[in-house]
Parts: sequence; structure tokens; C-alpha cells
Amino acid sequence: MRTGRTTAASLAIVIGALFAILGVQPASAHSALTSSTPADGAVVTEPLDRVDLTFREAPLAGLDAGLRIQVTDADGTDVSTGDVTVSGMTMGKAVDLEDGAYTVLWRYVSPDGHPIDGSYGFEYRAAVATPSVTTSPTAEPVSPSPTSSATATGASDGAPESAPGIAPGVWVALGAGTVLAAGAVVVLLLRRGGRGRGRA
Repeated sequence: MRTGRTTAASLAIVIGALFAILGVQPASAHSALTSSTPADGAVVTEPLDRVDLTFREAPLAGLDAGLRIQVTDADGTDVSTGDVTVSGMTMGKAVDLEDGAYTVLWRYVSPDGHPIDGSYGFEYRAAVATPSVTTSPTAEPVSPSPTSSATATGASDGAPESAPGIAPGVWVALGAGTVLAAGAVVVLLLRRGGRGRGRA
């Protein structure tokens, strides 16, 4: 009789353990992490201000204190800020990143109260802006207008211009001097003619 009771008790323990295992595994698999932003192993070059984790089910309502997202750099410093926010099946947290490798540590509580945790890594490389080169337009040569060409041609075809470098006043003085010299010659000639007539 004792042997039968011992065997029954052993079977009950084994069956209970199987039920416990079967009860935990489906919940854990059913509430697994399905995607993340950024993804595991990703190299991010675009601006990133938060990390989001999406699960197959929404986390247990009213247990936000049990949700955790921690983003650490290579030195182990937590660069996440604020509280974990939940939107449907996604929970997220703000981050302040610089270039480098990061590790995301998370903890999630499934609707049946079972906690799940995990971690993954990614790398952040901020894009470097390329300075734009501004080129100034090249000035085009200015061709002479038809009006200015005609004016220049008309000036060359008209009356001769005074010699370059001699002012008009000089020409007037020279002309007056020539007239006075001619007048003096005429006067001398007239005087000589008068004297010759008187002797005859």
C-alpha cells in the first residue's frame, strides 16, 4: 500500500511539474518580442531620438513600473531618458545618442503577469553634412552698341580734329601771330615803295 501511495504521489508531482512547464512556455512564446527600432545589429545613420520594442501582445495593463528599457553605451552609461511609454503592443523610451555602439536591455510583462527580459545591440553613426559649394556667375564681355559705333565712325569721317596734345587757345594765338606778321610785312613793303617813288 505504501508503495502504491508513493508511486501516486510521484506521478502527481511529475504531472504538476509538466503542467507548470506547459503553462509558462506558451505564455512566454506568445508574448515574445517581434520587432525593434533600431533592429538588432543595425547600423543607424539617420537621427534617432527613441528606442521602440514591439511584442505580440500589449503588456500587462497597470504594471508600467515593471516595464524597463535601458540603453547603455560602451562605458555602461545609461543614455535613455524619461519614462517607458506604451502604445498598443509597443513600448519605447527616449534616448540621447552620440557615435558609438549601444546595448538595449529590456523587460516586459505579458498580460498573464509573466515577465520577459532580453537584450540586443546596435551601432549609431551620425550622418556628416556635406558643405555645398556656391559658384558665382562668370561676367560676359560687353560688346559695343551700334549707336556708339556709328558715333565713333561719324567722328572719324567729319572735320579733322586738332592735333592731340595742343589746346585750341594755342591755335588761336598762332593764327593771330601769323596775321600780325603778315601785316608787318605789308607795311614794310608799302614804306619801301613810297621811298622809291620819292627818289625818282
